[in-house]
Amino acid sequence: MTNSATMQGVYVNVPNVDWSLFRELVRKFGWQVETREQLLDRFISTRPDNPAISEEEIMDEVRAVRYAK
Repeated sequence: MTNSATMQGVYVNVPNVDWSLFRELVRKFGWQVETREQLLDRFISTRPDNPAISEEEIMDEVRAVRYAK
């Protein structure tokens, strides 16, 4: 297995008819593959349930910087 520090992420659009061939190449080379949906699901699952700062607090900071005199 390849060290994740030496990995390069790429996005490839593969036609549905070629997906099984692509998956076979991925398996043979030991690459990792995930769909856009899997990537989004993984991102969402890593988000905290209770963020340290609320959306209102973020907007207050933006307004303070934007409209400061």
